[in-house]
Amino acid sequence: MPFGAPYRLGPFLVGHDGGVMPPADRAANFSVRWHGCTMRAELRAAEVDAVGVGGAVALSMRAAIGRVPSTASSGAAPREAVLEMLQVMGDTAPAGFAVGLSADHRLMLTAERRLDLPVTARVLVSEVSGFLLQAAPYLDLAAESGAPAPAGTAKT
Repeated sequence: MPFGAPYRLGPFLVGHDGGVMPPADRAANFSVRWHGCTMRAELRAAEVDAVGVGGAVALSMRAAIGRVPSTASSGAAPREAVLEMLQVMGDTAPAGFAVGLSADHRLMLTAERRLDLPVTARVLVSEVSGFLLQAAPYLDLAAESGAPAPAGTAKT
């Protein structure tokens, strides 16, 4: 039974060309687990050319890679080590990556990509896989510095 295009597949719309895109009214979100960490991705419309064909989408990827320890439970030494490590990560992050601290003290690794349409599943998986592979050393460094895993993540 053939599908009429575009059709919905999970959070995506699939076009006549097999490309995936977010619905016009919202972003398409998904998450994956990597080294005990949850990486969240969001695909949203970014540009459409003048005739309504082509254009681009924005892919945002983020992962909470650790948490700054509370001084109440761990004292100042582990907290200072994690904050120092956060500075080193920020100074050495690959182009297009950012390392920061969220309001709830999670260490966040983020990246943003612009992808030209049509975005195939292969392109989307390649971009997310590249982010995960580049994130692996940062996950290791966060663990070695003593940064506790963010709430809701598995310790592996």
